[in-house]
Amino acid sequence: MAQASLKKGFGKPRPIKTTKNACKAIPWAKVQRKVFKLQKRIFQAAKSGQDAKVRRWQRLLVKSYYARLLAVRRVTQDNQGKRTAGVDGVITISPKQRFELTEKIKGNLKAKALRRVWIPKPGRDEKSWNRNSYNPR
Repeated sequence: MAQASLKKGFGKPRPIKTTKNACKAIPWAKVQRKVFKLQKRIFQAAKSGQDAKVRRWQRLLVKSYYARLLAVRRVTQDNQGKRTAGVDGVITISPKQRFELTEKIKGNLKAKALRRVWIPKPGRDEKSWNRNSYNPR
């Protein structure tokens, strides 16, 4: 029974080697199925009020190799804005760079601080707004 459950779950999938045909070698249907099943588990646990399970499965989803692969694919290939440059100025990336991006995401599990860009408004002086000093009165 223990061996069967190890094969079904989000065990450690072997990283895919970056070769020319590496993108074609990825079983995308399996990747999507595994990620969707975990998302479904998270939803059902949240619906039934099992907060500890929700947090545990969310952490598992964030660390999952399949979830990272799917996220990179959606942003760089499937998404409508795939040809729009991001804040780094990169427009399109090669398959090898996609795999490198997947590995790079692995170490960075914490969100970066928000970057503020001030847009001048007509008839108003530009002010530096700090959330802590804001007083709506």
